[in-house]
Amino acid sequence: MGIPGGFGVALVGGLVSAALYGITILQTYVYFMHCSEDALITKLLVAATWILDTLHMSLMGHLLYYYLITNYGVPTSLKYIVWSYPVSLLVNVLVVVVVQLFFAHKIYCLCRPQLKWLLTTLVILLVLIRFVGGMGLGAVMFVHNEATIFTQIRFSVIIPTGTTFILSEGLITMLLCVLLYGGSRDGLPRTKRLLNTLIVYAVNRCLLTLLVAIAMFSMTVEVQDSWSMGLDFIIGRLYTNSLLASLNARQYLRSQNPETAVHLHMNAIDFADPQKLSGQGESQKDGEVPASSMAFASRDSELAEVDVDPGQGIAEEIWMAREEMETECRGR
Repeated sequence: MGIPGGFGVALVGGLVSAALYGITILQTYVYFMHCSEDALITKLLVAATWILDTLHMSLMGHLLYYYLITNYGVPTSLKYIVWSYPVSLLVNVLVVVVVQLFFAHKIYCLCRPQLKWLLTTLVILLVLIRFVGGMGLGAVMFVHNEATIFTQIRFSVIIPTGTTFILSEGLITMLLCVLLYGGSRDGLPRTKRLLNTLIVYAVNRCLLTLLVAIAMFSMTVEVQDSWSMGLDFIIGRLYTNSLLASLNARQYLRSQNPETAVHLHMNAIDFADPQKLSGQGESQKDGEVPASSMAFASRDSELAEVDVDPGQGIAEEIWMAREEMETECRGR
């Protein structure tokens, strides 16, 4: 692998990563300026992610400077892996795992009680397998710093780790879309619009990271190490921005729904048991308006004032309010 043919791709990946880091700084600033009401754990998560992203950016700069400046014209330097590369891989793995666990928590909040542990455990298991594989890969590269190590561990470590990475990301994307779609079928019109917007956000958030992950996996299989390096520079930044974008988008969603006072502290909504509510409607005769529906309509503004606690499950208080109203209607 020569400098022009090899590190040209890595350099372009580094430049794209630097541009994305600028967006990360902007989004972090916006978050701390406009989301001061968030729980402390969420603020610490954002701060930790930004620190890891900054550390990865520094390591990436050292790697490119080492090969392209310090050892320019020294072909033998390409036979060895500089220490900053495996360390940057470890930092990248931490960023990806933290963001994926964040969205795994959202899936846990969206799921019904009967399924939440099953689906969340599956997602977390894939994320942890990828975490162990990524840490093992970084450790092996740090100890055995010869470039030939990639070929030796390609099928035993790199490909299995990449496979679990793609599976975990694909599963998160699918579950977010399915769960949000399930909640949008039996809601109020404005709720349906909001949930459809969240589905689009979920697809856009995951689609880009998933495509980059697939491309990086393909380049690894094809033994294109320079392409894998360039894409690895980018993917961590994409994950950080996806986390920050999902948090910062809440303010925009609130502004798009000025007619309702619902304060969504998270970027998803869950309605408890839509089948139960729809089943009541089917049991009524044609042309007859159920008393519960009239009660819901008359107290819609009351429901809209429910404030969702960011530390609790998504829209848990809305769920409880609806159940309370339904019980009261039965008593009437």
